[in-house]
Amino acid sequence: MKKKLWVSMIVLTLLALVLSACASPAAPTEPPAVETKAPAAQPPAEEAEPPVEETEPPAEPTEPPEPQTGEVQELILATTTSTEDSGLLDYILPDFEAEYNVDVSVIAVGTGQALQLGEDGNADVLLVHARAREDEFMAAGHGVRREDVMYNDFIIVGPPSDPAGIRGMTDAAAALAKLAENEAAFISRGDESGTHTKELSVWKAAGIEPAGSWYISAGQGMNDVLTMANEQQAYTLSDRATFLARTLQGIDLEILVEGDPVLFNPYGVIAVNPEKSPNIKADLANTFIDWLVSLPVQEKIGTFGVEEFGSPLFTPDAESYRQAHGTGSDSGDEGKAREGGLAITGLVDNEMFWTEEEVRAMPTVEVEATNNQGATETYTGVPLSELLAAAGVQDGATTIVFVGDDGYTAEVSLEELNACEDCIISFRNQGGFRSLMPGFPGSVNVRGVVEIQVK
Repeated sequence: MKKKLWVSMIVLTLLALVLSACASPAAPTEPPAVETKAPAAQPPAEEAEPPVEETEPPAEPTEPPEPQTGEVQELILATTTSTEDSGLLDYILPDFEAEYNVDVSVIAVGTGQALQLGEDGNADVLLVHARAREDEFMAAGHGVRREDVMYNDFIIVGPPSDPAGIRGMTDAAAALAKLAENEAAFISRGDESGTHTKELSVWKAAGIEPAGSWYISAGQGMNDVLTMANEQQAYTLSDRATFLARTLQGIDLEILVEGDPVLFNPYGVIAVNPEKSPNIKADLANTFIDWLVSLPVQEKIGTFGVEEFGSPLFTPDAESYRQAHGTGSDSGDEGKAREGGLAITGLVDNEMFWTEEEVRAMPTVEVEATNNQGATETYTGVPLSELLAAAGVQDGATTIVFVGDDGYTAEVSLEELNACEDCIISFRNQGGFRSLMPGFPGSVNVRGVVEIQVK
């Protein structure tokens, strides 16, 4: 029994060893179970918030372009070549663009083309210099607002040798007549610009219709015409600003004729009638005009060219500037009379304004007339015929109206006035002017004349 028991114990021990050997591989199976679960249990995708945050910032920079596309507006400005060629627009427009977040697209052409762009509804605002044509534009309903901006003058330039001998002349019509007489080469803009319009009016005053091989119609802007005149050593009529700007680039032409009142060159800004096109930005056009005629901008215009030439290339002329400098207009919409000067308005090719100093510097005549006491007195002044010729009276005009500084007015027939060689604007001892009309009723001898209206 003991031997069997011992054998049984040995057998049981062996079975236990076998069972333990068989069971031992099962224990390591738990780690693999954990390892196989580990990849599923790790939450890198759920916990990786930083990568999600990195994808959000790129969306933020898209916000600035939205206000730009909504706020940046385009204003189409059709203007004469002189405002661009002189550099004035580059001098002042960046301020407007920055202040109002506007992109100003400039179309620099002749005044005639600029007015046509407005009439066709292809521009929002115009900056031009042909007053009679501007008035026609407004009267036809193409524009809804016009404001004075500035002025300068025209000059006749030519080669230093001056073969026609016009240097120093102050009568522009006489100078052109001398050019025609000598058949001196003359380059005309020929583009219906304000400068071309002025040139034609001076030829008309000279009683000459220019034609021939010596008279070249370029059909180009002022810059190109000056280049042609320089290359051919010819004469031309130019606005002062563009010519002076070209002298900085080198040009072998000189100013030969200047100072004639007929060469006065005023600029106006016009808002195009929004009925011309649904694309016209009427509000923005008016904002631009308000800005352009504001006193700060007018003052800046008055500094343009001073550093280079010692004097401004344009003289500010908006109502804000005139009032601030004591030359405000007091004649409303019916005229351009200003304190301390003389204006000619109405049916003329060029509305004119002269300071008293400028009028006194003109060629004068002496006329004898009877004063209020019945005594004969000698008066000095400027012939009315000369002043009217400078403005260019239009066909159809019949009446002249003298306007006094106290509001008094007197009318006279244009036909009768044209027949009066002794009718003058005389100088008063206390300053100012008087219409002196020998042979006419005393009522037309208006003291303190500030405006001559042509109707």
